[in-house]
Amino acid sequence: MESSSSAAGPLGRHRTIHGQVVEWIGRRIVSGELSYGSRLPNEAELAAQLKVSRGGVREAVKALAAKGMVDPRPRLGTRVRPRNEWNLMDREVIDWHGQVAAPDFLDDLLELRLMVEPGAAHLAAERATAEQITALERAYDGMAEYAPQLPEREQSFVDADLGFHLILLRASGNQLIEQLGRLLETSLRQGLAASSHAPGGVAATLPLHHAVLAAVRAHRPVAASRAMRRLIETTANAVGRLSEDA
Repeated sequence: MESSSSAAGPLGRHRTIHGQVVEWIGRRIVSGELSYGSRLPNEAELAAQLKVSRGGVREAVKALAAKGMVDPRPRLGTRVRPRNEWNLMDREVIDWHGQVAAPDFLDDLLELRLMVEPGAAHLAAERATAEQITALERAYDGMAEYAPQLPEREQSFVDADLGFHLILLRASGNQLIEQLGRLLETSLRQGLAASSHAPGGVAATLPLHHAVLAAVRAHRPVAASRAMRRLIETTANAVGRLSEDA
C-alpha cells in the first residue's frame, strides 16, 4: 500500500492514500469547483499538490472514470464529464453529495424516498417479523429519548432515526429495497440531520414515526403507507423552511 510522504499535504490521514485522492477530486467535481468540461491538472501537478505518487493519481483517475465522472484521454488530458453521465447511484458519489450539502441532490433524495418508503412501509406491515418490529420499537424509543435533549444529543437522535428507516426498509422483505437503503445511508443521514435542525421539525415528525410504527405493529399496510408518506412530506417541508431561512 502506498504511504504518504513526511511533508503534510492537503489530504486527510484517516483513509488509504488511494481513497483520499479519489475523494479529494470527486468532491471538487460534485461541488462544481471542477465543472463540466474543465480539465484536471496533469498527473505531475496533482501528485505535487497532493504529495502522493503519480501512480496514485493515475489510479484515482481510473476510479473516477469508472464512476463516469471524468474522461481521461492520452495526450489530451482528463476532463470532467457531464453530470448526466455520472453513476449517481455509486455509493461514494452519493456520499460526496451529502458531504458538500448539495441542495438539489437532497431534494432528489426526498423525492426518491417519497416513491420508495411508503411502499416499503406497506410491505413491512404485511411482512415484518416480531424481531424486526421489536427493533423498530427500540429505534423509535431512542428517538423519543433523545429528542428532548437536542441539540446536545443530535448524533444519538440521528442514529436512532436512521436506524428506524433502515429497519423499516429491511422489514419490507424485499432485498432490493433493503439494498437501496444501504446505498443511500450517508445521504439519508444528511437529510435526517437537516430535518432535526429545522424549527419544529422533530416535534412534527416524531408522532408520525410513532404512527408508522403503530401501523406496522398492527399489520395495517394502508395506514403504514399513508403515515410514512405524511412523515416524508413533513420532513421535506421542514427542510424547505430551513433552506429558506439560511
